[in-house]
Amino acid sequence: MMAGTDRNETGLETFFESARATAPGPSGDLMARVLADAEAVQAARVKAPARRGPRVRFAQLREAIGGWPAMAGLVSAGLAGLWLGVSPPAALNDLPLAGFGAGESALVGMLPGVELDLLALEEG
Repeated sequence: MMAGTDRNETGLETFFESARATAPGPSGDLMARVLADAEAVQAARVKAPARRGPRVRFAQLREAIGGWPAMAGLVSAGLAGLWLGVSPPAALNDLPLAGFGAGESALVGMLPGVELDLLALEEG
């Protein structure tokens, strides 16, 4: 009985080497057809649209958000936040910020040790 590993493949190797050495290239007719097809596909491609102006970009943003109703809600929420930030109600002034504690000031100096309020009084 013969096992699968007992095959002698040295005779086939010479055929494989000869096939590798004489690899056929594509014919000139085939290359001409491929290039003609490629040129036809390139000609059929749609050109890139011209650059869009700010109106088109705003329209795309408006549609991405959800249209005019969503824009109205976004603007009203932004204005309400601005109003509360500029003149907060008295009840909000007494609330401590989370993480700062009740007795500490809510303002944090970004440059400790530097008195920036005196810079505004200097002339020159």
